Amino acid sequence: MEIKDFTYTLPDKRQLYDHLNAHFEDDKVNILLGPNGVGKTTLLDFISTVKPRDLSSFEGFPAFKQIAYQIQGVPFIYEATVYNTIKMVMDIQTPNNRFTKADLPDVLQKVADVKYGKLSGGQRQLVIIDAFSRLNRQLYLFDEPESGLDPRMAQVVMQRIQQLNSEGKKIILTSHQFQNINNDHYHLLFLKDGKIRFEGSPSEFLKREGTSDLVQAYIKTDEDQ
Repeated sequence: MEIKDFTYTLPDKRQLYDHLNAHFEDDKVNILLGPNGVGKTTLLDFISTVKPRDLSSFEGFPAFKQIAYQIQGVPFIYEATVYNTIKMVMDIQTPNNRFTKADLPDVLQKVADVKYGKLSGGQRQLVIIDAFSRLNRQLYLFDEPESGLDPRMAQVVMQRIQQLNSEGKKIILTSHQFQNINNDHYHLLFLKDGKIRFEGSPSEFLKREGTSDLVQAYIKTDEDQ
């Protein structure tokens, strides 16, 4: 999957992407990094076709029906239980499926009968991620999937996303978190000033910035002019 020479200007005349080029690895979890406001979520909108994309600039991406896109703040029914919420999403794809509470991860089995509206913000995020992960798609887009999660739940989410990738699914996500980017099964893309300023593995990112800490590598790249 590649984006080639993509330029986009916002309605307020601010240029968001300036001849942007990006390559996404099929067999790795691709993580879009960058400061707030640089267009990470908007890029997911284009990839998902929520915003119509120029086919000449977007190569190798699946069609809309083969993409699952988890946006921030998905509005689910507050009176539905956790189990019924996830089953509702699965019924869109496979009506009368045999999904049971025992199929939920341990952390959600404990709240399977709790109403979605009674959950904490982090728990709701976990329900959303789990539900979208169960859809059978070629490409999964996650917009800050670790947002609002404590370290344990964030780890569960990233393990689930890595599992999807190991099953042959393509993954692109945005993130500001670094605690779970702990191996080279991730492909990092740092977006700033309309271009990809770094693309490669976490170890290559650390080596380029001369540090052993991903947060420091991020800060150094953000400060580069």
